[in-house]
Amino acid sequence: MEREAPKVKLETIIKLCTEGIEMLSQNKVEETMNGLMHTLEMARQMMAVHTSRGEVWVKAKVKLGDIFPDTRGKLIRNDEMGMLVQWEVPGSQRPLVDLFLRNQFEEYIELEDTCDKHQH
Repeated sequence: MEREAPKVKLETIIKLCTEGIEMLSQNKVEETMNGLMHTLEMARQMMAVHTSRGEVWVKAKVKLGDIFPDTRGKLIRNDEMGMLVQWEVPGSQRPLVDLFLRNQFEEYIELEDTCDKHQH
């Protein structure tokens, strides 16, 4: 199955610009910059996952059943259905695999090499 190219909807760009202008009008410069940096980081992560030719490693952001925060996982599938992650759990008798839908993965996982120069 062919991976679908990441898309940015026009409504998303308009919403981000509108929110940025509104925050700047309230003299919230630092918050606006942090928001823009976070958005750019999310875009960078999506592109890294989509265009990678080698292994892509993620880590859990929250506890997911037997998976604890900061547990490493290997991305074994990435397509329009979502992202399939196989977790590295020492001593596990079976592979632990999770499917994350496109609209929910940010809540649970992140790329292992993320930017941490700004607040999320």
